[in-house]
Amino acid sequence: MSSTGASGRAEGGQLEERVDLSAETASKISQARTLVASSPSNLRDALALLAALEKRCRVGNDTPSLVRVCEACLDLCKEAGDDEALLATLKNLSTRRSQKAKAIGALVTKCLPWVLDEGGGFTPIVIAEGNEAAAKARDALVEELREITDGKMYLEAERARLTRTMAILKEAAGDVAGAADVLQEVHVETYGSISKREKVEFILEQMRLTLAKKDYVRAAIVSNKIQRKTLEEEGMTAEKIKFYTLLTQYHRHDKNALELAKDYHAIYSTNSVQEKENEWKEALIN
Repeated sequence: MSSTGASGRAEGGQLEERVDLSAETASKISQARTLVASSPSNLRDALALLAALEKRCRVGNDTPSLVRVCEACLDLCKEAGDDEALLATLKNLSTRRSQKAKAIGALVTKCLPWVLDEGGGFTPIVIAEGNEAAAKARDALVEELREITDGKMYLEAERARLTRTMAILKEAAGDVAGAADVLQEVHVETYGSISKREKVEFILEQMRLTLAKKDYVRAAIVSNKIQRKTLEEEGMTAEKIKFYTLLTQYHRHDKNALELAKDYHAIYSTNSVQEKENEWKEALIN
């Protein structure tokens, strides 16, 4: 019998058997790192070494070791500077048969700092001007991560962030319509793992881009996703002002003077605007 430990065995199939591969995992990851450190050209051999172990961890239900192996595979690709291998490895590991949710979550979490700026937001990392290869690799990784997170409730927040990142990239490239369309794919109002403020901010961005695209019908539909009473809650002042400012664009296009007046009155009645003479005067004049 193998010296590898086992736990979680139960009669009647009530619990899955778990094999403890932690010691072997530490050893194999160390070997793989040594291979890549000696020469980046050894990356394929290092990944092959870990691929067999990944399967054993997955089949043996050793999730902690599985997560370590998956993360190590991505780290090796990154350290070797092989963006193509990184993308392929990420895709392969996340689509393995019966892949564990924790492993997929770990893969996504590991990659986020490689495409998003620090701070846990959605701003893409800045690429030096002229470095088209790096920009292309970043954009491809964002798209692959969006593909992986699609339909997974436990990765809702990550998908929303990545979608906003993709919209920023498309808008920066001059594709406003594409940016608007990609944001419309996410029905953030149904996401339970995202805070109320984040949902409002996401929907406001959907409004802004649909208006920039001059899709006024869609903009009106999107605006109805935000409950007006939510904007009156404490701490929502900036979101309230932005919301009604965006609505002025729609009502001006619709030539609806009454609703336009209501928009400016809502802005005028906001406490932060009342405290600044130039802002409340502007709201009144409009």
